[in-house]
Amino acid sequence: MQSSDIVLYNLSKQATKENYQYDRLYRNLYNEGFYLKAYSKIYKNKGSATKGIDDETADGFGEEKIKAIIDSLKDESYQPKPVRRINIPKKNGKTRPLGIPTFSDRIVQEVCRMILEAIYEPTFSQHSHGFREKRSCHTALIEVKNTFSGVNWFLEGDIKGFFDNINHQVLINILRKRINDEKFIRLMWKFLKAGFVENWRFENTYSGTPQGGIISPLLANIYLNEFDMFIENELKPSFDIGTPKKRKRNTEYRKYDMRNQRLKKKIKETTEEKLRETLIKEYKENKKILLNLPYYELSNEGYKSMKYVRYADDFIIGVNGSKEDCEQLKKCVGEFLKEHLQLEMSEEKTLITHSTNPARFLGYDILISHDLSAAKDKNGVVKRKYRGYVQLRIPNGTIEKVIINRKMVKDIDAKQWDMLHRPALIGLSDLEIIETYNAELRGLYNFYCLAENVNQKMWQLRYVMEYSCLKTLANKFKSTVGKMKVKNKQGKDWGVKYETKHGEKIAYFYKDGFDKKKEFYKFDIDEKPNLYVYQGRNDLEKRLSAKQCELCGDNHPDTKFEIHHINKVKNLKGKKYWEWAMIAKQRKTLVVCKKCHIEIHK
Repeated sequence: MQSSDIVLYNLSKQATKENYQYDRLYRNLYNEGFYLKAYSKIYKNKGSATKGIDDETADGFGEEKIKAIIDSLKDESYQPKPVRRINIPKKNGKTRPLGIPTFSDRIVQEVCRMILEAIYEPTFSQHSHGFREKRSCHTALIEVKNTFSGVNWFLEGDIKGFFDNINHQVLINILRKRINDEKFIRLMWKFLKAGFVENWRFENTYSGTPQGGIISPLLANIYLNEFDMFIENELKPSFDIGTPKKRKRNTEYRKYDMRNQRLKKKIKETTEEKLRETLIKEYKENKKILLNLPYYELSNEGYKSMKYVRYADDFIIGVNGSKEDCEQLKKCVGEFLKEHLQLEMSEEKTLITHSTNPARFLGYDILISHDLSAAKDKNGVVKRKYRGYVQLRIPNGTIEKVIINRKMVKDIDAKQWDMLHRPALIGLSDLEIIETYNAELRGLYNFYCLAENVNQKMWQLRYVMEYSCLKTLANKFKSTVGKMKVKNKQGKDWGVKYETKHGEKIAYFYKDGFDKKKEFYKFDIDEKPNLYVYQGRNDLEKRLSAKQCELCGDNHPDTKFEIHHINKVKNLKGKKYWEWAMIAKQRKTLVVCKKCHIEIHK
């Protein structure tokens, strides 16, 4: 059989051909190479040892399981098991259902995901950023920052219970537009209708994709790509009128601009010194007035435009137009979602906001600056730098919520905060306590590093966390904050010393600062038909294909090989031969014969 990489390459090559249909997809599921590639991606995840409704995990996966899965797919007896559902808390106090499939189902889903991604990824909208490789919340925010300059209104969109309300029949009909293979379609139906088990009770699924399923995010993007295409190909072309250059110029601005042009000409022609000084003075006064006047008429006559960015089920539309235009757009969007995708817009979360007020998108506040102040550019020319500039900011109350959730102050409303220790951390080592605080600070900073006010807000949080950390250490040693700071003083900063095999090191409390990061990611949109990154087989695939036990060296053609998998190498104690082998190689996996695998589990 062909290499899985070559198959994916060939699939993606046809993706941009208009009206092209894939008619023999299901046979790719008989290719063992896909399952080795799928396993090599899944076993690294922390959840690889998490069980579904059975006891199956990444440990013990091998040739026999691959052949059993392929045989069941060939005669179509393969039936995905129900997912194990758990509920995880959300920020608003509600819970989000998370489905955990069995390990075999995860492998098959990953194979299907790779195939579907090769087909659909090249045709996805450049304005879609959720669950896509090399795209993230930051790339969506950067696009907003780069393209929303000068918009008058924001339409903040949110789809009500999107993942739970995806209509199965609509999704299958969308897949059928490109896939003319009923065996593959039947397999998709099986995944959608697998059901879930919650509190030991089985429940059928009549809509939605299971949150937690490997294939679910891609199916969600395929579903909402119809919405993206509606916005880009129908709604935007019918809404946009004219260009920014064709907007009506402000009459007052035009009057002073023409006056200044005449003055400039006179200044060049005048030789009398006193008259020349008078003209220059008048010119400068007019220039000051010009810098405080808008260039275009505020009515936006003859010009309308809209910009659109989506991340998963959250989307934002920037509008150059009137509030009535926004109301009409909201209506059109709601009707399309309801009529074509059987989805409902969340009225409480879909807001129309004027650009003088912040719009909320992906945890950031988005503002359009109306500041008319001027500054010199690199050539020394005075220009208005900030009008229409898009600002990304950390919303008010965000830092306070972090402090409250972690219970780091006694009274959040007090003028002077009294920091508290965190009892849950007292049982940890000094190094683990400091690194816990550092990790929390670093994680929040990494998310909000694009914000204009990140420096101010993060230093406020750092101050609270530093004294909370010192109080936690003081509580652990029945001491005081002052004594802890003196004890752990390391030059200008403070931290704890710890031993490594390379000698003594110091873990400092966070001291790297919180500078606003510039755009660190640029879109690199490939216009060629093939967008699939050709990758060679990774290390694990080569080791599996070698068909040699990494413990006893058995390489007999009839020997069956399995993978022994552990969660963390650092948890191994090195008392047994197989543990020595994994520690020496710093690997979470060992390819072993069945006999050795049984011995390991004894």
